[in-house]
Amino acid sequence: MIYQDIKFLKDRFGGNAIEFHDNNFFVSEKRAVEFAKLIREENMVWWGEGRIDTISRYSDESLRRLRESGCRMIFFGAETGNDEILKKMDKGGTQSGRQIRAFAARMAQFDIIPEYSFVLGTPADTPQQVMRQIDEDIAFIREIKTINPRTEIIIYVYSPVPTEGSEMYKQVLRSGFRFPERLEDWISPQWENFDLRKNPLTPWLTSEMIDKIKDFETVLNGYYPTVSDLRLGRLKRRMMQALAALRYKTGLYRKPYELKGLQLIWKYRQPEIEGF
Repeated sequence: MIYQDIKFLKDRFGGNAIEFHDNNFFVSEKRAVEFAKLIREENMVWWGEGRIDTISRYSDESLRRLRESGCRMIFFGAETGNDEILKKMDKGGTQSGRQIRAFAARMAQFDIIPEYSFVLGTPADTPQQVMRQIDEDIAFIREIKTINPRTEIIIYVYSPVPTEGSEMYKQVLRSGFRFPERLEDWISPQWENFDLRKNPLTPWLTSEMIDKIKDFETVLNGYYPTVSDLRLGRLKRRMMQALAALRYKTGLYRKPYELKGLQLIWKYRQPEIEGF
């Protein structure tokens, strides 16, 4: 039983926090609530991964019990606020931009931090359409932060996944993109970081687009420092927010060297799935 394993780790090794790397952890509301009842008295901080379309169906009482049991944060793949792209990602039937907005607001009521990941730079027919979608996703992320400022944001650059029959992958192939055919090619310098989804070698993305995504991410992390970086004290947070305020409020994200330098010096840790 999961609870017994956690209690063993706490009693034997003094554990006080745990993260669940299980996409199905929240599939059953009844199971999640029963777990919350058991772990509540252990005073453990915990977090995990879930789906917006699943947990949005939880009752208010269930969400309240999760928080009372020590649940601080839940990771969700929001991906984008564009419903058409969500459909191409095979999420369109169960997730929408409207639902992503509403869920962020609802989680604020129960003091559970939603950690949303977004994928920017999806393929389109023209470079203008790609850039427009990047701008729309940036605007949507800003909207989510307005709705619930505590929402943690993880930004990835789109990396193709070879899904047979997927409309998104068909568009990827039409762009001329191809995966390496030999195993040794995967360890070449240009491909070794591909799976990190930070700088993929995709023909529809220009260096200008990549820079725009990364610059926005830098400014966003400056104005809204992640709660997961426990090394960043209150004074440093305020200094970084003050430095990023003008850029974020005016939308001037280009070349934020002062923020990049500060984050490098302070070894700032960006939001990530691992939580805190």
